[in-house]
Amino acid sequence: MTMAPIAVGAWVLSAGVAAAALTLVSARRLAEPPDPGEKVAYRTLGSGAFVVGCAALAAAGMATAVASVPTATLPGWWVLSVVAVVLAVIDARTTWLPLPLTRLGWLAMALAILAGVGIGGGPALLGRAAVGAASAGLVYLALWRLSRGGLGFGDVRLAPLLGAATAAGSWSLFAWGLMLGSLVGGAYGLLRLVRRLPGGFPYAPAMVVGPYAACALTLVR
Repeated sequence: MTMAPIAVGAWVLSAGVAAAALTLVSARRLAEPPDPGEKVAYRTLGSGAFVVGCAALAAAGMATAVASVPTATLPGWWVLSVVAVVLAVIDARTTWLPLPLTRLGWLAMALAILAGVGIGGGPALLGRAAVGAASAGLVYLALWRLSRGGLGFGDVRLAPLLGAATAAGSWSLFAWGLMLGSLVGGAYGLLRLVRRLPGGFPYAPAMVVGPYAACALTLVR
């Protein structure tokens, strides 16, 4: 059943507004890590352009989800579009994934999945989301160990959010989401290698692109 335009607008607009609010709160409240090195300060996240950018990306992500995933999974995708997108943009800006925001994402995702169960997803949605979250976390934990520090542990903490939202929809969406995120990250890493750019790079943006790319793929198949 096609969702009413007013409902679509509500999902998309609320994600954009919530992302903007979360970004502003992050700029004002996030404490800097003990040894930040040359990290860009969190207080710089409060600029108008940055806040608008986060809001636009969150709204675009939610619009993609609304067009492609079952209604019962939309609460989880709303959390992904707000918290995970903001985390990814913060990572792109500062090269850090703040743990307080990640923990907020875990709690919000758990509540969102329960809401999805209540609006028609049933126990199966809860089971898929739980297994998806654990599986994505274990995959990235293994990658973190194999990379010996090449992959940040913040990425491991982020992975369950992606796994829960995608698996709640279907296992194919889960698999495509992880694979496409890895392909985007690998392609960017290869480009940096070709250009001989030193050091690591923020990986969370590629991880978060993966689920939305998987959603877009379902629209064109």
